[in-house]
Order: sequence, then structure tokens, then C-alpha cells
Amino acid sequence: MSHSEILEKEFISIAELMELFDISRATAQRLLKKGEVKSVKLGGKVIIPTKPLREKFA
Repeated sequence: MSHSEILEKEFISIAELMELFDISRATAQRLLKKGEVKSVKLGGKVIIPTKPLREKFA
């Protein structure tokens, strides 16, 4: 999936965040834990809204 296709989605997974920024799972989880990337827990799944990412990096 291309970067623009990922950012068109309203929410993305940790795996898509890793693909988008070419980072490891550990780095993605560290960014989420520090709050540098906003996330929401839905049940047992972590979802990441793309709007803040688009605003920050677009």
C-alpha cells in the first residue's frame, strides 16, 4: 500500500504506521507510549487516527 493510500484512511494500525515511516515495531510502540503519535485503544486493538499525522507531516 502506498503512503498516500495509508494516509487517506481515517485510522491505521501499528503495522501501517511502521510501513508509513519505515520504522520497527519497537520504535512504533515507543512513539505511541511517549504520546508522540496519538492512538486510541478499541477493545484490545490499538488504532491510530491519521488526521494528526497528515497535519504534522503534510
